[in-house]
Amino acid sequence: QQTAGDPRHFRPDLARVFEEGGRVVGAVSLKTPAHPPAWPGQNPKNAWISFLLVEPGREQDVGRALLEYALEALRAEGLARVQYGGDPSHFFPGLPLEDPALAGLLQAYGFAAGGLEQDLIRDLADYRLPAAAREALEASGLEITPCAPADLPGLLGFLAETFPGRWHYETQERLKLEPTPADILVLKGEGRVWGFCHLYHAGSRRIGPGIYWRQALGRAYGGLGPIGVSPALRGRGLGFALLAYGVQHLQGLGVGRMVIDWTTLADFYGKLGFRPWRGYRPYSRGL
Repeated sequence: QQTAGDPRHFRPDLARVFEEGGRVVGAVSLKTPAHPPAWPGQNPKNAWISFLLVEPGREQDVGRALLEYALEALRAEGLARVQYGGDPSHFFPGLPLEDPALAGLLQAYGFAAGGLEQDLIRDLADYRLPAAAREALEASGLEITPCAPADLPGLLGFLAETFPGRWHYETQERLKLEPTPADILVLKGEGRVWGFCHLYHAGSRRIGPGIYWRQALGRAYGGLGPIGVSPALRGRGLGFALLAYGVQHLQGLGVGRMVIDWTTLADFYGKLGFRPWRGYRPYSRGL
């Protein structure tokens, strides 16, 4: 899904493995921007190292060889900047904090570190819908429901207008695979869609980022993907309501542990009891 499943970005011709004695001891996967761009504003000169993986302790020989190859290959493509992680159909938002040896290697090659990104987690056994979420929704006169086929034009129109970049693109890609759009909740009323959130669980056809590491979550896993509301409605608690109803929806589907991926908003999600689980730091440099 994250490699051959994204043919507009994944470059199998640029991927490399490092073999030693007939055994793979390292690998690097690269992605480049789509032509034409996959979404408005996609930087046509920004490339990604999707992952650089080596056996522990081999950063200084295998890691260096693969990293030097990656930088030269991307320069030869005429690209101007490279980012570790955060690619379309990404594996990692950035470099996992658990890999300080690779962080040191990237820094030695001129990569600058960005801010902390986190995955958050919550056990849903004791989850109850907050009264504040119910009150905000009731006061708005709107409703939150699973997306029905009839809602799709409104959903895609809302995304094209309000979130025309990666979220619009990722929603379109997901809808190509899912048999139903019902795992996308919509905030709607007055004949239009005002907000949305992606939910993932064991029945999802597409493996969303919130459930990438599902083997660490147990069998009853779930996750939240992109979530957002119209600027015209912000400040009225409706983003919080959409989140709260999304968690309730997954709980109703039997989800026991839930992950919210790739966020800097730990305080916001912490209002519902989510806590930090895994951390990442983006790295980038010019070419």
